[in-house]
Amino acid sequence: MISGMYMGELVRLVLVKCARDELLFSGETSQDLETQGRFYTKYVSEVEKDEESEGYTNTKQVLDELGVEKYTMDDCRHVQYICSTISSRAAYLASAGIATLLNRVNLPNVTVAVDGSLYRFHPHFHRRMMEKTKELLDNGIQTARSTRSTFLFYEFHLMLSEDGSGKGAALVAAVAERMANEGKTVA
Repeated sequence: MISGMYMGELVRLVLVKCARDELLFSGETSQDLETQGRFYTKYVSEVEKDEESEGYTNTKQVLDELGVEKYTMDDCRHVQYICSTISSRAAYLASAGIATLLNRVNLPNVTVAVDGSLYRFHPHFHRRMMEKTKELLDNGIQTARSTRSTFLFYEFHLMLSEDGSGKGAALVAAVAERMANEGKTVA
């Protein structure tokens, strides 16, 4: 539940729950907000581009598109917070997987290809993934690897891959097969 395919729906569910609990929109929703799949992930990106000083222009536009009639500046601030929390969760979960792999392969310099419109278009996703991955790495922490303790200092880069995950998976499989044929251990 971390991809762009689901993130908008998670936000929608939270917004509906908050509205029903009379925490948002004077307790009222709209038909569109009540409709599954109607809060698109692109809305999350648009809302997070907003600045309070600019009057939450994007957030208001999203709420208007969804037919929400009663909203305040506080509601806009809360919608932005909900979007930020859920997209941060997605970035952190993706980062956990990347950090686990980086800790496992134990190489000093790695580039990780990331694919998807969420990573490509969200205004903060890359930064959040970089920060959380760095936090989760074993950098500077003494760890026991095989029979000796080492200090690990990783340098890694996250790079947008626009060629699709299928090609990336095929490339990984080809490299793994070549390494296996050469008698090397695949991490």
